[in-house]
Amino acid sequence: MSRRILLVDDDPAVLRGVSGLLRDEGYSTETATTAAEAHESISRDPPAAVILDVQLPGESGLSLLARLPRPLPAPVVVLSGGATPGEAAQALKLGATDFVEKPPTAERVLTALQNALALRDLEDERQRLREELAQPGNLVGESPAMAELRKLVARAGPSDSVVLVQGETGTGKERVARALHLASGRKGRFVAVNCAAIPAQLLESELFGAEKGAFTGATARRLGRFEQAEGGTLLLDELGELPLELQAKLLRVLEQREVERLGGTAPVRVDVRVVAATHRDLRKAVSDGGFREDLYYRLAVFPIQVPPLRQRPDDVIPLARAFAAELRGPLVELRMTPQGEKALRAHAWPGNVRELRNFVERLHLLSDPGPLVVDQDAALLLGPAETTSKGVDGLGTLSYRELCEEAEREILRQALAQSDGNVAAAARLLKVDRGNLYRRIKALGVDVEE
Repeated sequence: MSRRILLVDDDPAVLRGVSGLLRDEGYSTETATTAAEAHESISRDPPAAVILDVQLPGESGLSLLARLPRPLPAPVVVLSGGATPGEAAQALKLGATDFVEKPPTAERVLTALQNALALRDLEDERQRLREELAQPGNLVGESPAMAELRKLVARAGPSDSVVLVQGETGTGKERVARALHLASGRKGRFVAVNCAAIPAQLLESELFGAEKGAFTGATARRLGRFEQAEGGTLLLDELGELPLELQAKLLRVLEQREVERLGGTAPVRVDVRVVAATHRDLRKAVSDGGFREDLYYRLAVFPIQVPPLRQRPDDVIPLARAFAAELRGPLVELRMTPQGEKALRAHAWPGNVRELRNFVERLHLLSDPGPLVVDQDAALLLGPAETTSKGVDGLGTLSYRELCEEAEREILRQALAQSDGNVAAAARLLKVDRGNLYRRIKALGVDVEE
């Protein structure tokens, strides 16, 4: 079956010319002359790709692009005859895969479209592998702890109950959430939002949506993550970092099953299964006053604890093989020498499953095509071996102030690592003012990118 491309432009000559070009190349085409027509078509039956003009009558192409759900239902190539560099940058920031100037040449249009389709095919394959690995029967691991986890997912999956997934950073809480979604049989999307990675002032509109004019820059209605997950599952990752003022609104959504968009006047009903995930001890957060007790008990209907990787060494090798298949394809073999396997099993994995996946990805990037080999040399990518010594490095050679500063640097590095380099999220994790944290990072010479 030929791939259907949606062309959105108010110029009949462009529609005729590009449609004819694409049909000659074996594509089928559909056309729209306004953002409203395009939105209706995309919502009804997403095409393989969209070629979108910036300058449309009424709502602009950029405004349409901004209000499409995330991830985008189809890859978008943007056309424009008089866009500014800022508009081009905004289109790419909003998720367009390419920006083509008018009048477009046949070669330029076809190259942009082929690249967009290839990227989507690659992402679809990655998603297929992720979902395959996330099936309750495919939560990878041979340890008793993983067998018990699969039983819990199979039991909780078909219900609509809220599930609270707890575990250290990097243990695979999102993978468990995906398994719950797939076991639920829900037909809607799986949507994830990291509550620690979004500035507090933007988080409300990100979760609940916003009406046009609700704040500066709100040029069109924007659906929040709850509405994007309609009929499916919403993962609220790192929920322990949610500001107190939003905790009350979340509690109301969970109880009333309706959201109120920022700037809106009427609630909107939603059918969404909520999974919350956190690395924090929410009971302690409740006792410390940082988390609402009523929200905690509303979330902890069915708690699931994901054990750290160091407590299940039998899972290291199966996980490594699964990640190799995800990165290189299911037919590529992961070979291990005795020294390589010993090194993987002996490693402490402070970053848990995420650290293991990063190791396999580094090995993938550094290796030639073909089987991946974990040997003694590859094990060096793990870094220096862990030691049990509790001594203080530099004691006797550094001053007390220098030792304290080095300890502070390590705290900052760990907080930034857990927050994926997001300083605002690290500040919330450390319970300090963001401005003060910026100043300490600069004063101590900590590399945020690292």
